[in-house]
Amino acid sequence: MKFEILTEKQFNTFAKSHEQASFFQTAETAKLRSIYGSKIHFVGVTKNKKIVAASMLTETTTFRGKKTFYAPRGFLLDYHDNELLEFFVTNLKDYLKDKNPLQIKIDPNVIYRVRANDGSIVEENGCDNKTIENLKKVGFQHYGFNTDFIYTQSRWNVRLELDKDYEELKKGFSKSTRKNIESTYKKGVRVRKGTFEDLESMEEILIKTAERKHFEARSLEYYQNMYQCLGDLMNIYIAYLDSDTYVNSTLELLKEEEKHHQEILDKMEKDMVGSKLINQKETSERLLEKLKQEVEEAKQFQKDYPQGKNIGVLISLESGLEYITLYSGILVEYKKFTPKYLMYDAHIRDAYIKKIKYVNFYGISGIFDPKDKDYGMFEFKRGFGGNVVELIGEFSYPLSPYYHLYIFLRNIKRKIYNLRNK
Repeated sequence: MKFEILTEKQFNTFAKSHEQASFFQTAETAKLRSIYGSKIHFVGVTKNKKIVAASMLTETTTFRGKKTFYAPRGFLLDYHDNELLEFFVTNLKDYLKDKNPLQIKIDPNVIYRVRANDGSIVEENGCDNKTIENLKKVGFQHYGFNTDFIYTQSRWNVRLELDKDYEELKKGFSKSTRKNIESTYKKGVRVRKGTFEDLESMEEILIKTAERKHFEARSLEYYQNMYQCLGDLMNIYIAYLDSDTYVNSTLELLKEEEKHHQEILDKMEKDMVGSKLINQKETSERLLEKLKQEVEEAKQFQKDYPQGKNIGVLISLESGLEYITLYSGILVEYKKFTPKYLMYDAHIRDAYIKKIKYVNFYGISGIFDPKDKDYGMFEFKRGFGGNVVELIGEFSYPLSPYYHLYIFLRNIKRKIYNLRNK
């Protein structure tokens, strides 16, 4: 075996065909990260002139001038092959020794455990302790089995296998998810593919979502760079409210309820009027008032936005065997139109067209308690079916005496973060 510095082309060819392939480990992502100050390294191992292991690493100054070398979603190799793993790590350390290293950090794209749709453990699925043991044997320290969002990449995801045709798969969606997809479409919401020209509108929606949910938003410049660097790996779904359909669908609902109300009145003239009929009449009258108001709102919307209006956005990324929902947001004033359901449905339908094996709805909390503050996100994503996939987590390899001080200060920072969240 031979440790080598790889060309971008050599690395990308190997990376995109690997079973652990991820958009994080691509030359496209390397280009994006280099724009924001990271120095990029492509390294690998060859055997009989064939690449058998590789990784893209970013180099950033982390602490007291020391450098962190981070392999997003880990090295691309067989972690159960002790000889290969040890050879790669030993030679990687030697490669980095004159580069003022603090640590090597990885968060491998390796599944630790596949759970049930509700997050419960399925014993017969087992878990990958061997990868963790092998990484520890060569000197890595495991950050543990976190259940929150404070680590670099998501450890918990909801993933759906596209192992049957769409209509059959849809039967596995929750009843409320199927209902919301259908009603969202009837309300006049439509989804289209976004382009570079949509990025400004997209940024506005994502910024407002970030402000509402108290997380940091990316800038328009970042999304523009992302679009240009990731190319075909990045897909944008824009949910927009079509003004004409909105008005027509609301008028149709009003017309249907007026007909229903008249049927109740006709029945009251013919039959003995009891509490049941009176309640039906009162309920119908309240609904009529509500629908009349909605018709006026729809007509006003049509005047204000005759061409319709963008009300939601979803950024999806092609990532090896998976199609990932990375970022999404909606305008809260249009929350009642539930555009997110239609964007996620469009994402799933496109995965079939792209012949991708899995749809990954990405980050959730590992706490499956309905009282948890992040449970709503989990409930929404699992409504599309699939399983909870738990990855093995983050690891770090210390390469400096300053490493332990750095970890001590980092842990204090994370405790403060947790206290603020609580």
